[in-house]
Amino acid sequence: MRGEYWHAAFWLLVVGSWVFGVAYGRWGGGGEFFVDLSQAVRVPSPLELGAWWQPLVYFAFTVLATFVLAQLFFGVGAAVFLFSRGIYDSVLITQLEQMVGGWSFPNIPTNEFWVVLFIVLILAVNLPLCLWAAHLGTQRAIRMWYRLRGRPLKPETSAGPVPTLLLILAASVAAGLVGALVISYA
Repeated sequence: MRGEYWHAAFWLLVVGSWVFGVAYGRWGGGGEFFVDLSQAVRVPSPLELGAWWQPLVYFAFTVLATFVLAQLFFGVGAAVFLFSRGIYDSVLITQLEQMVGGWSFPNIPTNEFWVVLFIVLILAVNLPLCLWAAHLGTQRAIRMWYRLRGRPLKPETSAGPVPTLLLILAASVAAGLVGALVISYA
């Protein structure tokens, strides 16, 4: 299969499994096994965090864990773990809807505002970075599959997965710092 088809197939696998997980968690009732499995690749709800520094650690390690676990079973790990994360993210989306739905404009509770801001930070920053890391992990897994089978590989035209992962980690640490500030106010 040509390189550009693999690239699109990886994005379809990564994003599709997360979307399917959100749909399953929202309308299928969710599953305790998958919620427990998602602990490896998710940032907990701000109500579950105890210290101000925990968002910094969770934001950085979820991206790294997603990259590593996406390589399991030559890319199948990405689908399983992102499906699990999607189930948990459906819980966060429901919490977000319930909190914001109860607000009236002049009387916005301050504690809820910070919790909502943290959940938005998870869904708007950490989630795309994790999806990108999973995409890089599946790319690396398929390249390893080709190497094990003895097939020739074209050299990568862009930066490889590891330098790109370092950029993703830097962005994730920056988002974690913002999350640490937000959680200190919540």
